[in-house]
Amino acid sequence: KGEKKKEQWDRPAEFVLSLISNSVGLGNVWRFPYLAYKSGGGAFLIPYFTLYILIGLPLYYLELALGQFSSQGPPRNFVLHKSNGFHEFGTPVRWITLCLLLAWIIIACCIIRGVKSTGKVVYFTAIFPYIVLLILLIRAATFEGAVTGIKYYVTPDWSKVRDFQVWRDAAGQVFFSLSVGFGALVAYSSSNKFKNNFFYQCVLVVSCDCLTGVFAGFTVFATIGFLAVKLKGGDIERAAAGGPGLAFVVYPEALSQMPAAPVFSILFFLMLLALGLGSQFGGADVIVTAILQFYPKLKRWMVVITVCAVSFLLSLPFVCNGGIFLFDLVSEYAANTSLIVIGFFEVLTVAYIYGFNNFMNDIKMMLGRRIPEYYLLITWCVACPILMIMIFFVNIIENGSKLLSDGDYIFPQWTLGVGWTIFAICTFTIPAYYIYQYILSYLYLMKNSIPAQLMTTTKGEMTETDETPRYILAFRLTNSPDTHWGPEDNENRTGARYPQILQPPVTAPYELVIGVQNPTFQTDF
Repeated sequence: KGEKKKEQWDRPAEFVLSLISNSVGLGNVWRFPYLAYKSGGGAFLIPYFTLYILIGLPLYYLELALGQFSSQGPPRNFVLHKSNGFHEFGTPVRWITLCLLLAWIIIACCIIRGVKSTGKVVYFTAIFPYIVLLILLIRAATFEGAVTGIKYYVTPDWSKVRDFQVWRDAAGQVFFSLSVGFGALVAYSSSNKFKNNFFYQCVLVVSCDCLTGVFAGFTVFATIGFLAVKLKGGDIERAAAGGPGLAFVVYPEALSQMPAAPVFSILFFLMLLALGLGSQFGGADVIVTAILQFYPKLKRWMVVITVCAVSFLLSLPFVCNGGIFLFDLVSEYAANTSLIVIGFFEVLTVAYIYGFNNFMNDIKMMLGRRIPEYYLLITWCVACPILMIMIFFVNIIENGSKLLSDGDYIFPQWTLGVGWTIFAICTFTIPAYYIYQYILSYLYLMKNSIPAQLMTTTKGEMTETDETPRYILAFRLTNSPDTHWGPEDNENRTGARYPQILQPPVTAPYELVIGVQNPTFQTDF
């Protein structure tokens, strides 16, 4: 431990651009305008900004802090030939399969050298989309109907604010857009220098991501306003009725009606390609990082090629004629619903089990101060868990037995079971692994005939022997940090707890429980 230095970002700008490239993706250009369209226009901005502040930013900060402190990573395809449903699923479409293969080859080439190669590519994938969006907005603003389209976009329908579905969609957009809960943020920040001031970087990236969706909405609806005047008799409602395909069908149709249409169409689809690749870098790299941490002797290039090859094979069902329906199913249960639960477990583990005060002290080791303490106290310990629990359970009550639909097509009944199975695979492994660790701790205490008692301490001195049931000792042991938790490099282990944790235990985890100076199971709130 500490002998081999982890590869780090060459410049802080590369880290920031990688975060922007990972977070600002297709969801900002495709998903946000569609959600705003169906959720009351400007009224959607109220739950959108509220949940960004109360859930998005705190969780983003938490994941960056975890990755940078420990220096450890966490262990859309649009189908043109759409079928009529799952009963006509079909086989992979040949030319889309080739496009998918090319995409994974590009991803493999871009991440094969880790942050050394990714850090250079993101200069393009993070900056180019903003240039294109600005060009398209300026061009669309010169056409008749642009102002009408923008007015339709920003005019609020206040009745929608009281609709739970709007808040649920806003929460899904926050998680999906920021890539919170996927592990990419932890993987990226693990390559930071230990003293890197990630707080301001976090605020910058989250602000960029939040405002990019709003900015993209102006671009999309200005163009749709032009399309409405050109083809739909000025009817914005009719022109925008493209559903989730708003950015893939309606918007390209509008571009085709503009002068110099081929040029703007090429720019638009290059932008979508850059957004998709930039977001996928993080998704692939987090798996590679986890594998290399468990098996450090493996060659990175072999792991990258294997991960990308397996990912390509797993993606093949999505490029079938009916793949868009599978995409909707996975998006609903693996992204919208599961990420909220994963985020809840994440903040529960850090703020309550490990301890808010302990983690703020860890942040102080990196940044020199506990910043921004009071905001994080309110969000991590109160707002985040309460809001996520409310959104999840109200969603279960209202939509738990509701079948998904795509236009007039209602998904078959069996997709409900498949969907909740996907949800269970994504989320139940967390409590299941906790129970597994608890059983191991209890069996360890029994096997070693450790007495059911715990030496309590007051100000570092032994005071009394407290008879404690073994099942409580196992619970405390399970909630203790791992022996090697903390900064990866020994030179950064300067906190009060880490010199003790650094020393190898004599009889496995029991010494962590009866440590004299500062028991690591203690959750100091």
